[in-house]
Amino acid sequence: MSIAHRYIITRFFSYFLMTQTAITFLVFTIDYLGFISAFLKADYNLLNGVWFIVLRNLGIVVMLTPVCALISSIVLFGLMRRNNELIALKGGGASAIHLITPLVICGITLSTAVFLISETLVPKALNRASYIRTVEIKKRNIQTTHGSDIWIRHGREIIYIKHYSIAQKSLSGVSITRLSPDQFTPIERISAEHGTYENGAWKLTHALVHTPKTTHGPSSLLVDALVAMQGVEPDDLGSVVREPSEMGFLELYRYIQKIQADGYDVTRYRVDLQAKLAMPVACFLMILMGSGLAMTRDRHEGIPVSVGLGIGAAFVYWVFNSVSLSLGYGEVLPVFISAWSADILFLCGAGLLLQDMD
Repeated sequence: MSIAHRYIITRFFSYFLMTQTAITFLVFTIDYLGFISAFLKADYNLLNGVWFIVLRNLGIVVMLTPVCALISSIVLFGLMRRNNELIALKGGGASAIHLITPLVICGITLSTAVFLISETLVPKALNRASYIRTVEIKKRNIQTTHGSDIWIRHGREIIYIKHYSIAQKSLSGVSITRLSPDQFTPIERISAEHGTYENGAWKLTHALVHTPKTTHGPSSLLVDALVAMQGVEPDDLGSVVREPSEMGFLELYRYIQKIQADGYDVTRYRVDLQAKLAMPVACFLMILMGSGLAMTRDRHEGIPVSVGLGIGAAFVYWVFNSVSLSLGYGEVLPVFISAWSADILFLCGAGLLLQDMD
């Protein structure tokens, strides 16, 4: 590796660390201020609240890494152009592609790091943050299992849910066992195929209500009715169900295979599975885009103009990516296209900019 390449890599990562630190501090501070009232109301330790905010926002910080990489590449080549370092290097025979090469290495390194962190640290952090918010801050005393199937023990009820859709607030494969107040004896069991949350209660479809002990012996009744599950609300179930962001790639893949075998719609999960691969690649593409923007601008325009254009390009990327993913969730676009279209668009844009480098 040449001296010029080592210099560019060192400078890039120094700017990247400064940018990432500033954005991380901003995200943590804003979210912490928004939660202070909740911490005080719950009598939750404010120092522990800092740790909760870190866990809660680790995924957001990782998602903002491509933007930090874009800004860093713009600042790097912008300063080198302003200090005539690019002219000196090109005068020594270095081509624009030669100068971009070390940032390609940086992009691959960051993309790999983002993928590994998203697979290991982020799911654990989000799961822990969800537990803290539900149990320690909201004081919801609900015992649950975080598996493919959901078991909830709350008060004198044991609830089993085979599948819960957060977006539709619907249940599938529900079983509610109610126990007597004085001893661990079942007094009623409700089984239903489906359920939805309406008017503050769960409406179960084709619910079979079985009472083991009545004056006339055991009884069973098939009804469609509103059933109160003693304070178990959609937010509680939402904190129990592991969202795609709380699972690694392989774990999500296995989850998709399981619920697909059970006959549930997996389109949304398949889109999120592809997005887990597409998002880290954005680091590499953002660096190429930032390099192209910085090296194709006129010297007199200055760094602020290039940074502004870079932030605008990043905004377009995230908006386009969000719309594309939404179209994929709605099955308007194929799964692969919805997850990768923003990356493909940026790759084309970066390619056009790099072609114009002198």
